[in-house]
Amino acid sequence: MTSSPPSLEGLDDSPYAAELRRPRVAARFARAMEDEYLRAFLRDNRTLVRLSCTLAVLLAALRILEDLAGGAAGQVSRPVFFAVLTASLVLVWLAWSRSYERLYLPWAQVLIPLRNSIVAAQLVRVAAHGELDVVMLIPLLLIGPFYFMGLRYRTALLVVSLTGIAAIGAAIAYHLPAPIAYRSGGFALLAIVTFAVAAQQIDKRSRRAFLESRLVAELAQHDVLTWTKNRRVFDEYLPRIWRQAADDGRALALLLIDVDHFKPYNDRYGHQAGDAALRKVAQALQAGARRPLDLVARYGGEEFVAVLYDTDGARAALAAERLRKSVEALAVEHRASRSGAVLTVSIGAAVIAPEVSRAPSGALQLADEALYRAKSKGRNRVEIMDEAEYRLLVTGVFSQSVTDTLRSASK
Repeated sequence: MTSSPPSLEGLDDSPYAAELRRPRVAARFARAMEDEYLRAFLRDNRTLVRLSCTLAVLLAALRILEDLAGGAAGQVSRPVFFAVLTASLVLVWLAWSRSYERLYLPWAQVLIPLRNSIVAAQLVRVAAHGELDVVMLIPLLLIGPFYFMGLRYRTALLVVSLTGIAAIGAAIAYHLPAPIAYRSGGFALLAIVTFAVAAQQIDKRSRRAFLESRLVAELAQHDVLTWTKNRRVFDEYLPRIWRQAADDGRALALLLIDVDHFKPYNDRYGHQAGDAALRKVAQALQAGARRPLDLVARYGGEEFVAVLYDTDGARAALAAERLRKSVEALAVEHRASRSGAVLTVSIGAAVIAPEVSRAPSGALQLADEALYRAKSKGRNRVEIMDEAEYRLLVTGVFSQSVTDTLRSASK
């Protein structure tokens, strides 16, 4: 049973969805995505690359031992095969090293075509001296770059083409008998075409599978309605960024954002209009929190949460006010609101210097208290609670002042 590809509906901001919408998968992605694909491709094929590189070293070593033992005296160029062994050793070291994803491909793109061309020429040279069985090794040089060495399709095609040219040149230079040259050359050409067509199809499927897997991972991290990060991502992110801020000695601002009177909006305009309004609010919030370590997520229902890294009280107040105004500037009609004629948000912000000894749940509670304070004062406003109030916080219990205010507001 095959799984169907993920739906692309409503995923306008996803670069993976944009690629999948193309009539055909691109042979090469944009720079950042291509680099991501190559890293994933190398990780997935690391075991195969290791085995191939190790086998190449063993074959080169065996050929040198045979030469030293006199089994091919006068036919094999020892310096050339020592150079081949050296190139193979470098590749096998890179394949097994911790720097594999970073260094293997740049070196492989140089060493593999050089090594394979040299080996092809030497095999033809040996065959021209009567040891015809070595010609059977040439297909290994043609199939390896496509499937076993971790090369991109175009690079592999170039390697194989250079290998073929080297073999043809050696056949002419060493006067390989014409019947053998024609048969082996025809077979090699057929092999190149067959391997290339098959490898191209594999490359297309590999790229499509990469895009679909990344899109599925992206969907798992995003709220499907607003395309902000979802609650699970926020719950995992907050402890990590808390520890990082504590280690770096940076302040953290946590903003809880609630759409004012959203239930009356849904009752008056309908749930489809409500969904559209939430998407517009989410876009406005995301546009205002785009730094690398900032995060905007849907917290639940009509509530969003924003994490602003390295943000003190003054900057948090400015950022929160900017977000509030950006939502108000959307001018989404809301005649059922008691806060104005358009859709607005209330924002509660907690600004603290994280400590490893304290949990981030306290900061979240502080932001929650600030949000309730903003609501109790009429909504469509920003309230900030800072480090001093955080120090007095009893986690899991609203402060008495906030509780009293809420009771007063409900009367």
